[in-house]
Amino acid sequence: MMSGDLIKEARLRAGLTQVELGARLGKAQSVIARWERDDVSPSLETVRDVVRACGLGLTFFMSKFDDSNVTIIDQHLRMTPAERFADLMARVQFHDRRAKQGANSPD
Repeated sequence: MMSGDLIKEARLRAGLTQVELGARLGKAQSVIARWERDDVSPSLETVRDVVRACGLGLTFFMSKFDDSNVTIIDQHLRMTPAERFADLMARVQFHDRRAKQGANSPD
């Protein structure tokens, strides 16, 4: 998500117009509009201040990068909708068989 999207989402969640948000921040409406359009990229500190001015919080965390689904996603993007549906149904049937096997096995 781009900073403009974050700013707009925060503003809309707070029920504010660009003018109202600008007034809270001491900025012109045109500045808010440029941020939301990503014409200007505000600093991370500014984005955090904007989100706070909307009565919201912005938190960050770091986690290990995981691209394990990228290959599967790429494969599915090359499929037609009918092929994706057939693949989904095959996966559902596989999981149904596994669930039945687990239910029939002694504990």
